[in-house]
Amino acid sequence: MRHHHSLLAALLALAAVGCAPHNRRAPSLASAGASAAPLAPTGGYRGRFNNDRQSHADFCVRLRAPTVALRYADGEPTGFSLTDSILRPAPGTGVSCPEPGLARLDAREIVMTADGRPMLFHRGGWGFVGNDPASAVHYGHVLLSDIDSVGLRFVRDHGQRSWVPAPTAPWPGPGQLAGNGTACEARSPTPSRVAARSIPGDMRYLNSARTAAIPYAIYGSPAEDLGPAADRARGVKYTMLTWSWINVRGGGVARALIEDGASFYPCTDVPPIRLASVSDARTRTITGWVEAVYGAIRSGDGWLYGWIVSAHRHGADPVVAHLVR
Repeated sequence: MRHHHSLLAALLALAAVGCAPHNRRAPSLASAGASAAPLAPTGGYRGRFNNDRQSHADFCVRLRAPTVALRYADGEPTGFSLTDSILRPAPGTGVSCPEPGLARLDAREIVMTADGRPMLFHRGGWGFVGNDPASAVHYGHVLLSDIDSVGLRFVRDHGQRSWVPAPTAPWPGPGQLAGNGTACEARSPTPSRVAARSIPGDMRYLNSARTAAIPYAIYGSPAEDLGPAADRARGVKYTMLTWSWINVRGGGVARALIEDGASFYPCTDVPPIRLASVSDARTRTITGWVEAVYGAIRSGDGWLYGWIVSAHRHGADPVVAHLVR
């Protein structure tokens, strides 16, 4: 087992580094796939299950083994893993761990595997050397037994930002407290099957400041379309379950990975969100639309709720379904 004493000693001295109610039922999957006039790149449903201010619970911790498996919400390995060598923070890319070799968790909740082992979610992608789409750092849950029991929590206090030693444990964020990720009243008893589909690279959405256009591809089939060529060639297919959707401030924060072919239970009392995609932030040429729905997947001991892509349409091409019966 690795020891964290030297890390904590060094880092103790580290300097600070509108919601409308809904009352209509969601359309069927068949009607959700019908063509529609382009919508604005941002807009759509905002409310109880899709509120502003979703944020990360950034927590950095050392691995207890040379290789740590990344997992789905039921604990099954995705086929990707974490190693010290790929956990290299990239300066100037936002909140990232303060030194190499630290796994960056979004430590929002404990999720149990099917055999009763606790996990926390690892936040991959941006913030590491290379960044998406070149980064080899993937998303996924990690077992608490695979990481140290003490790490570093990122805190903001009266405008100051710093990393402080803290136990490896979850804490909620403001968006989650407002209702994101909570259970709906009318979950379909009949599941749909998740079909992880690629979303073309010119289908993007505007960030909250409307200054940059971010690829929808990360919410399609990211293991196929993002990351090094060697990783893409491995044939792993999954998509993202998110706390809120990308049309609210701080939206699009990943909650779990959903394996291709897994069951998803849509909420029939939460409206879907269909937004136009754009080519870039400057011209904002409409390139199609992407639709997301709210629902649940099974974890090892219960349900996890969130948003996933249900369909997309690229230009005048046929509609591509990401949920099938």
